[in-house]
Amino acid sequence: MTLPLTIENLSISFGRGAIEAVRGVSLELRSGEILALVGESGSGKSLTARSILKIFPEGATVSGRISLTGEDVLAASPSDLARLRGAAAAMVFQEPSTALNPVFTIGWQIAEGLKAHGICDQRARRNRAIELLRDVDIPDPQTRVDYYPHQLSGGQKQRVVIAMALALRPALIIADEPTTALDVTVQAGILDLLRRCRDELGTSILIITHNLGVVADLADRVAVMYQGRIVEEAPSTVLFASPKADYTRRLLAAVPLLGQSSGKEDFASRERLILEADHLEITYPGRFGRTSVPAVKGVTFDIAAGEILGLVGESGSGKSTIGRAVVGLSPVTGGAMRLFGADLRHVKGKSLRELRRRTGFVFQDPASSFNGFMTVFDCIAEPLRVHRALPSAPAVRSRVLELLDQVQLPSDMAWRYPGELSGGQRQRVGLARALALNPEFIVADEPTSALDVSIQAKVLELFKTLQKELGFAALFISHDLAVVEEISHRVGVLRHGKLLELGSAREVMSAPRHDYTRLLINSVPVPDPAIQAEKRARSVA
Repeated sequence: MTLPLTIENLSISFGRGAIEAVRGVSLELRSGEILALVGESGSGKSLTARSILKIFPEGATVSGRISLTGEDVLAASPSDLARLRGAAAAMVFQEPSTALNPVFTIGWQIAEGLKAHGICDQRARRNRAIELLRDVDIPDPQTRVDYYPHQLSGGQKQRVVIAMALALRPALIIADEPTTALDVTVQAGILDLLRRCRDELGTSILIITHNLGVVADLADRVAVMYQGRIVEEAPSTVLFASPKADYTRRLLAAVPLLGQSSGKEDFASRERLILEADHLEITYPGRFGRTSVPAVKGVTFDIAAGEILGLVGESGSGKSTIGRAVVGLSPVTGGAMRLFGADLRHVKGKSLRELRRRTGFVFQDPASSFNGFMTVFDCIAEPLRVHRALPSAPAVRSRVLELLDQVQLPSDMAWRYPGELSGGQRQRVGLARALALNPEFIVADEPTSALDVSIQAKVLELFKTLQKELGFAALFISHDLAVVEEISHRVGVLRHGKLLELGSAREVMSAPRHDYTRLLINSVPVPDPAIQAEKRARSVA
């Protein structure tokens, strides 16, 4: 019987072999099996996965053999590759917002793939697109087939990308970080969808992920990559119970576990409040005849000096909108939000500039928040120059190098460009930029969502250390409940713009009062296949 995928001794290098990114990788994937490929950033897992469809960066030198449903991919002609892509194997890319074309409807994009593979009848293509959207649980597919990507939520866009991958019923789906940056309830739905693809269609799945809870929930087997090599491969139950490689044990040890962190005690002193939200309302105005959209509805909370408040909730809950409102990027339309005692509804010009000088912002995706044409030095120095915080160029240089040292990056990193850094390094640079002006308050919006567990653990430890040393207050926004529990004094739970629950991290995570909070907690996958199987059995029952 021909296996859907066989990789034999695959090696990929750059610059005449100077950089070996993948080193002698061999893998097999059986029909109806889910294999997880895990490892930290730069381990070679995404490069290995993309090589299955012969997608290589420019200048790559490749050796070995890749057999896809019995055909040698590396020796395939362009016409053979066009036939294999989509029909034998299809890819679900990590970020659906960039994988989907914003100027075409999702139905057109699904139909275009069908057209490329010989389905000429326009009505048949549209009907197939609607059928695929229904299969991946997109509500009202007859209407939404004509939606544009920006009209869908993050989870719905991910389902559309999976629908495109399923269009020609391929033997293999390659899912590259399919749940990154999704909240836990949406993530659970995507995992169920992938499991249905395996169970109902017999599709083999290669999933690349840094989330070991996802691996435990979904995978039959696990292959662990480190520095371009497979260091361990085993059935998931075996690997999680008794990992053999030191690197695998370090990965598992780095996973923050919900309920096993004591959480920080509720902040004792509330004499000086940095941020106060009092029945906060934020409404986005309707355009082109559409009605306005209320994003935040009557939310009340405060943050004391030196306190970290974690905000959790699914996509569209309003948590990032609140974070943006703190620095004046989202309009406060009702109630009040006071930062350092100043009402943000009435602060403008020089006064707003001063508030921003006292506030740092760590963005979710530093790659898109940096100017790719500026060096790391200039990215960090930018707020110092904008606010004219230091008297001379030597003083700016000294401050930037000091900040790099604070976030544990070497000084020579200053002269590199953001695109030359790993995800973890870019996030550290983002933290350094947020700290440049010695802020009293920091908004951290999903600062670890796209990081693998080992890098995430280092960034979180760094954040906690700096917060303790510098004493800034923080609003920490995340969909990862274990991370929020570990780093926060108090936690607020948002849904549909309303604050459902607010209390100490220990109280909210160990004894939630609201059903929705309990749903969020129960949806978090843990790195234990046995526990995940029990949770699935209970949910079915």
